[in-house]
Amino acid sequence: MSSSVVLAPTRPFRVALELRSRPAHADYWIELTNPHGSSGPLDLVAVPPTVVRITATDLREAQRIRQGIRADLIGSGRDPESVTVLLDIETIVAATAAVARGRLAEVESDPLTRRRNDSISYIGTPSGLVGLIADIRTAEVADGVTIRPLELPGSLDLIVQQVVPGLGQRGVAVGADVNSDVLRALRAS
Repeated sequence: MSSSVVLAPTRPFRVALELRSRPAHADYWIELTNPHGSSGPLDLVAVPPTVVRITATDLREAQRIRQGIRADLIGSGRDPESVTVLLDIETIVAATAAVARGRLAEVESDPLTRRRNDSISYIGTPSGLVGLIADIRTAEVADGVTIRPLELPGSLDLIVQQVVPGLGQRGVAVGADVNSDVLRALRAS
């Protein structure tokens, strides 16, 4: 009798959070995964680049983009494992999908907070976002994701209180002090 086992990718999966700020302030980006783990923190400004952020209209396109980046790295003599490809996900999370869709309608009416047409978005519950991110990890669509909440503070609270622990339960090494890191980020913006 044989059993099939789904193995998680061996590369550490990275999760970041981008907080969009008011137009007069800069956006704030923070890694939610363990920044002090064996692979070190993500460096957005390294030369040559060690992080590439991508947008895609669906997961298949994102996977093709990642494969192209990896092929280009090999072609230029670089190790594809030396670069982390992060997929942007614009999101609104709420206690129910219906509430999240209601918040989306409010966000869509404001030109400063509308969704991008070229980006994957998730509008729903925290557990659904955890599932989407876990699927991205398992299918090796990207090496990580950047969560971009479309509305604050509602989505942000649920991301910190439910999504981050849910990812930890799925084997993603999350930072130990995510709550205070996110609070510090909010104060800085």
